[in-house]
Amino acid sequence: METSHLVRRLQLLQRRLCEMANDLGNLTDPEIVAVSEEADRLIIQLQRLRKEEAEYRKMSNHTCNVSMLATSKLAEEIGQQERAFFVKHS
Repeated sequence: METSHLVRRLQLLQRRLCEMANDLGNLTDPEIVAVSEEADRLIIQLQRLRKEEAEYRKMSNHTCNVSMLATSKLAEEIGQQERAFFVKHS
């Protein structure tokens, strides 16, 4: 499930929890507990997805840097290719 969808679902659950708490007045009501547990599961799922995304980005950046170092191109060529600006010191 996509991260943005999970965030929207979690926001809906949070609103629902607030409304239920105002209506029922008892945070230990079985309905409130059930919705709260569902929100907890979504939070854990979001944390796992974000951790996986961060690890993927970290690996992608590492792979990119390694491949750049392994090439025999001049710094100016790499800079132009990666849209970076290098200053050559003489």
